[in-house]
Amino acid sequence: MNPKTQRILVVLLSGVLAVLIFYPNRVNRYVKRKYKSYVTTPKGTLNEVFFQKVELGSEVKGLYTSLAIGPDHKLYAGEIDGKIKRFQVLPSGELRLEHTFKPYGEESKFSIGLAFDPASTSDSLIVWVTYSETSSNWVEFPDSHQDFDGEIWAGCMARLRLSSTTGEVVRNDLILKELPRFGPNEENFANSIVFGPDRKLYFGQGANTGMGWCDCEEGQAPSREALLSGTVLCLNTVELPEKLPIVVKTVDGGGSYDPYDVRAPLKIYATGLRNAYDMVWHSNGQLYTTINGSGGNENTPSSDPKSPYYIPPHPKIHYTGPKDIPAVIGAQPDQNDFMARVEKDGYYGHPNPLRAEYVLNRGGADLDNYEYKGVEADSNFRGFTYDFGPHVAPAGIIEYRSKTFEGKLKGCLIVARMGRNDLVLLRPGGEKKDIVQDYDGTAIGLDLEGGPLDLVEDLKTGNIYVSGFGSKKITLFHPLEKESDRFVQNEGNAAKSALEKGREIYEVNCRLCHGVNGKGAIGPSLVNKEWGSGDDDLSLIIKNGSGDGSMPAWKHKLSENQIKWVEKYVLSLEK
Repeated sequence: MNPKTQRILVVLLSGVLAVLIFYPNRVNRYVKRKYKSYVTTPKGTLNEVFFQKVELGSEVKGLYTSLAIGPDHKLYAGEIDGKIKRFQVLPSGELRLEHTFKPYGEESKFSIGLAFDPASTSDSLIVWVTYSETSSNWVEFPDSHQDFDGEIWAGCMARLRLSSTTGEVVRNDLILKELPRFGPNEENFANSIVFGPDRKLYFGQGANTGMGWCDCEEGQAPSREALLSGTVLCLNTVELPEKLPIVVKTVDGGGSYDPYDVRAPLKIYATGLRNAYDMVWHSNGQLYTTINGSGGNENTPSSDPKSPYYIPPHPKIHYTGPKDIPAVIGAQPDQNDFMARVEKDGYYGHPNPLRAEYVLNRGGADLDNYEYKGVEADSNFRGFTYDFGPHVAPAGIIEYRSKTFEGKLKGCLIVARMGRNDLVLLRPGGEKKDIVQDYDGTAIGLDLEGGPLDLVEDLKTGNIYVSGFGSKKITLFHPLEKESDRFVQNEGNAAKSALEKGREIYEVNCRLCHGVNGKGAIGPSLVNKEWGSGDDDLSLIIKNGSGDGSMPAWKHKLSENQIKWVEKYVLSLEK
């Protein structure tokens, strides 16, 4: 061995020894995180329970963010551009397109939430929707401005009256405007809507930052949390003022809305929920929501008034906690995705200095950074009821209420996991109604391609309908209680070019993270070769995933030909 090689080995070994000696806790945490992501694999078993996946016809094609069964027993699918499609539910479970509603005419509005008002009937269809006046990295609209203004408070909520016999939107009332829909990552939204047992409306409002403080990445406008961001919000719909819409921009954005006013129709129900895409009021009286955790290398705020990273809280909030919680710049590692059983006034881990919430999740237990050593969780932190692990992207959630399979699934929560292309089942129980058992949906037929985003159950049949973000379609899962229930269908197999096949694989599996045409979203852009130094790197990354674990390996999910096709498509994108 030559002297140069010996010196290199000495340096490498010295570095390893330094990590083991001086940072043993970081090594232990790394091992625990890897083990944790493994043990969060569902472990329960469901015997004599199986669903058949049914591919529906071309008329169900669309990019749907919310699904709902109306009081007329028809399926309503809210599209990401604001349109709403109404489908007849045939006795077989198949869907037949009946009408397409255009609440905003030919204009596109980035839309997520859709729910029927409890007062709705089959002849009086009242639908609530959430949308944004600005676009997103998730999708590009031909009629939208591509230049995103990061300072626009663009979130909205509307109440629609739909015709029961035609595709007419009889009335469109704007109820809320200037929700905090801003930020450099373009990922925070007014999310899905659910009505509670108190007949009030609840929805998740996304956060504006990764970990509570300005992301401050190169090329991004500074961003910070708003008073209403990173929350579950509650709207009392029966006590709305005569003058609408309600402008809910708060004082931190130059507005005057005060959610702490006892007369305020829109109030903060719970805080610290970074991005609660969907939620459900369970028949056990509890509110459950999915939470997408932050990626690593983000920044947390400080409670020290002398720190340059300090932001004073809202005047009505009197902070009595520690004044020495430090800011962390470049916090590590990536945080896991969770489910919360949401309690009123609870805090769930996403910091917001405007609400005097400074500690990320469980503090030092969840960050490797030396600044957080000894930092405890916020005194109001309520914890989580289920840990999905990292990069799972849980989205839509329902309670399964059908008595199919002799009631074996009744009361289970079913969650769409975009990052795993499947559904997972979670059973609440015990004194606190936390999750006591989980089940792998793929074991009972609930697996699919295309990044499942939302789902709904037909209570009459137990059928489950799932919308796919990547597949741009609705898929039916039909319960098979006996072999005679099996659905028979014919499938075509048209020949397609390798480039077209690659594009389809990208749309189904990759677009969620890498954006439209590979321009970047949650993950990096693919059109400027930030992913590697040469074309050979791309094939290896697709096969084995990224070194930091932020992108999963696809070699066990895609064939060699499929990897070549998607590689060909990515390399064809405009550089």
